[in-house]
Amino acid sequence: MSIDCINCKARIESFEILMIRNADLADIRLAPDKWTLKEMIAHLIDSASNNHQRFVRLQLEPVLVFPKYDAEEWKNMTRIGSFDYSTLVTLWKTYNVLLLHLIENMNPGALNHVWRREDKDISLEALIHDYFAHMDLHRKMFEDRVEEIGARKS
Repeated sequence: MSIDCINCKARIESFEILMIRNADLADIRLAPDKWTLKEMIAHLIDSASNNHQRFVRLQLEPVLVFPKYDAEEWKNMTRIGSFDYSTLVTLWKTYNVLLLHLIENMNPGALNHVWRREDKDISLEALIHDYFAHMDLHRKMFEDRVEEIGARKS
């Protein structure tokens, strides 16, 4: 298969370690408009669940349209603040291991199938790359938030 997922498993595992290491900071909200670490992980689970559907369904159909995703609305609906942090981290990790399995066993002939969006079409192959780029972006945001919390606690 042509999807290059070298280091994807290591990226998932190292992010999990970062999440676990900062469990004591999970519910700290620095400002009303700033997500907690727990909310960031919940967002990444939303991303995994939405992309799970896309990764499977785009192998079955050459062109698909999916519902819009509004991260703020999903955050508000989940009310994740009362949910157990370690369970959330485990769910995120397990979901990503499943997605990696799907990617590694994907039908190569479907990689050019497209998700038709309002702004542009995106191929299944590009979607997979975007998924991991999104994860990397949020890891950086997570690290920055941890640093910001640490600076405030000092």
